[in-house]
Amino acid sequence: MKTKTALAAAALALLTSCTVLAQDADHSWSKTYPVTGKPTLDFETSDASVDFRPCDCHEIRIHVELVGQKLSDYRLEEGQSGDEVHFLFKELPHIGVHITWHREQTRVTVETPAQLTLQAKTSDGNVTVTGLQGQLGLTTGDGNVTLDHLSGDLHIKSGDGHVTITDASGALEARTSDGSLNVDGLFHALALHTSDGTLDLRLRPGTKLTEASTIQTSDGSVAIHLPSNFAADLNVHSSDGHVDCALPLTLDHYQSSGGEGHELHGKLNGGGAALSIRTSDGNVKIDQL
Repeated sequence: MKTKTALAAAALALLTSCTVLAQDADHSWSKTYPVTGKPTLDFETSDASVDFRPCDCHEIRIHVELVGQKLSDYRLEEGQSGDEVHFLFKELPHIGVHITWHREQTRVTVETPAQLTLQAKTSDGNVTVTGLQGQLGLTTGDGNVTLDHLSGDLHIKSGDGHVTITDASGALEARTSDGSLNVDGLFHALALHTSDGTLDLRLRPGTKLTEASTIQTSDGSVAIHLPSNFAADLNVHSSDGHVDCALPLTLDHYQSSGGEGHELHGKLNGGGAALSIRTSDGNVKIDQL
């Protein structure tokens, strides 16, 4: 009797183990891609939150954890050619009415060597990128973007969501259609634009623009915080808003008129590369760190 009981228990344990493994296979996916040099990652997801982070390794690791859905609900395409990796993970079209009862999203985690070329596109979900260097491009449709400790040639585009960039360096192009843009770092070139949202820029000590740079909002205020020794040829225009500069400025031109807007042209610390700031509807405030 004891032998039969033990065999039954073992069989139940094996069945349970197989069930768990099958469940895990339905709800998670992982793969490692070994690389030898500076990798290139072409990455695209639809409805998922995504986290990019560096690893002290010679490989790209991608892990997918599904919440409330199965792998069979997605189209998965992936592959590798040398040091180039491509990954596509998108929801399949749903037939009929589809109701989502949970608010948690599928999560995709990417670990990669710190230096790489990245082209990433997400349709719906928050994105976090930390500690990467190189040519980094990111386009999001709907979701907040948080970027920290990045350097290189940075291109960020957000359709609907707030963008926060901290401790970044290099050349930055960032655009948001609907959401605020907060930028902190040390840059040599800037092209920032918000269609509907505030823009807050903090340039760290040591910043020196070497290329003409632009900051523009269609509907939202602009706040810029500069080091005391920051040098630039400043060109500010607000169609419907006030312009306030608290830094010492060699003034070339100033205009304040309700009909033609507000303009300010001058040199900060003897002048340098051109820095143009324009708002259609919003105030511009420039102060010292």
